[in-house]
Amino acid sequence: MSRWRVNCFASALRESSTTLKSRPHVRRKRTGRTILARDMRHARLPNASVIYNMHPNLINSTRTDGGDIARHDTCLWNPLSVDPAARQFSSYAAFKDTAVVRPLVPDVPVDAELIDAHDQLCQQIAGDYYPCTGAISVFAQKGYRFGLFPELACDNAVRAVCHDLYEFCHEFPIIDDQLITFIAMFRGPAIESEQHFEHMLWSQLQAMHAIDSDFFAWDKSVDSDPMNNNFSFSIGGRAMFVIGMHPKASRLARTFRYPTMVFNLHEQFECLRARGKFETMKQIIRAREMKFQGSINPMLKNFGESSEASQYSGRAVSGNWPCPFHAHKKDET
Repeated sequence: MSRWRVNCFASALRESSTTLKSRPHVRRKRTGRTILARDMRHARLPNASVIYNMHPNLINSTRTDGGDIARHDTCLWNPLSVDPAARQFSSYAAFKDTAVVRPLVPDVPVDAELIDAHDQLCQQIAGDYYPCTGAISVFAQKGYRFGLFPELACDNAVRAVCHDLYEFCHEFPIIDDQLITFIAMFRGPAIESEQHFEHMLWSQLQAMHAIDSDFFAWDKSVDSDPMNNNFSFSIGGRAMFVIGMHPKASRLARTFRYPTMVFNLHEQFECLRARGKFETMKQIIRAREMKFQGSINPMLKNFGESSEASQYSGRAVSGNWPCPFHAHKKDET
């Protein structure tokens, strides 16, 4: 990658920051919300085409202008790497050997509540007859990343989860035989009902999409219309099947102390189908669910039979349930 392109990228970031600082009270409309542009948190970075045309590594660029040196450390695979709120509330964690670690900030002490939340999740997955053999396999192989974020659907949580999912997609660019997943747990709010959680989950996904669509196109292997049978949520250009968990869930396998969203890369299910393993796993899960709760989740469907959007929150809904999510029109071209 040429020094000229690096310097152009650094210059664009610096000029965006300078412009916003000189106009601290400029307001602009974005996805139906009024945003107060006070700092780089709301500065638009170079678009995805610029990012993809550059080497996908950390940029350490230096530009001298009038004696001042501007340094910009930007992960090109993660457009929120320069977002102060996303970085502050990032919680990207892994379980290595016998301890919770923070790969992105290894020198920062691990939050005790994050460790406790992880321990509780492990205990639930390891319980007798827990139905999801995929989750059991993921935890046994430590093929998961996780985090504990601010209140579900608040701006800081939205930015931080996007940030960490970009890191997750970068860490796992290719899917092999190992199942992987990203688990986002939230410190609140206190969930009142299944309908309440469903509303919060889709508010989170809608706000994440509002950010993500500035940088990434929808995964072309799936549809962006939640009423389409081929719908799947997309983040960072990759399709994700989302599983919601919370204290008020009627399905025991979906019950958890923290409001939680589990993001599974869609491509791994296609890999299982290609290897002839998906149907076997599905039958095992349903047999275990009968032992675990005495009934099979009525919302479970194979991809393509109906929109998977109705499965995300875990609440049983009718066939004419209106999904509140709307993808941006520019993603449907």
